[in-house]
Amino acid sequence: MMAAPLATPSVTFRLASRGMTLVEILIALAIASLMTLTGWRAIDALQSSRDQVQADATQWQQFDDFFVTLEADLRRASLSEFSGSESGMSLLQPAADGGPAMTTVRYRVTGVDSANGGLPGVSTRVWREATGAVTNRTPMADALTVSFAYSADGIRFDATSGEYPRALRVVLAVPGTGATVERLLALR
Repeated sequence: MMAAPLATPSVTFRLASRGMTLVEILIALAIASLMTLTGWRAIDALQSSRDQVQADATQWQQFDDFFVTLEADLRRASLSEFSGSESGMSLLQPAADGGPAMTTVRYRVTGVDSANGGLPGVSTRVWREATGAVTNRTPMADALTVSFAYSADGIRFDATSGEYPRALRVVLAVPGTGATVERLLALR
């Protein structure tokens, strides 16, 4: 006789494939949104800082260029023709090629109206004007205030001078910082 086969129950094992619930998806979206917002604000802050550093570097480079040009003009100036005031100076330079032509170089401090093309926080501008065969007018430095002082003896400084000075003091108030830059130039 033959034994009856054992009946094996047919059991189907189904793996529980559980998905994410709506609450879990919303929490993940909220976290991703916060991370994105934080990253965007950090990038914006970095760009603002970069722009400010570039503006400051440009301003300091402008001051440096002004002082280098001023010192070069003073070194080439004729010692006989000079006049200076607190808001500027005028000097005479011989021609670069040694010819008879002379160039008058003037540095003038003028007020700047920020509503008409001036920079915010800037109230004065130093101009360099060279008059010879051709007149060349160039803006040199923007500041809150600019003043020149002259010394005939290298010790005491006056607001005006009718002769080529022994020393020159230039004071600039830097916009946006409250700092001042003072440069002393020993000329002879």
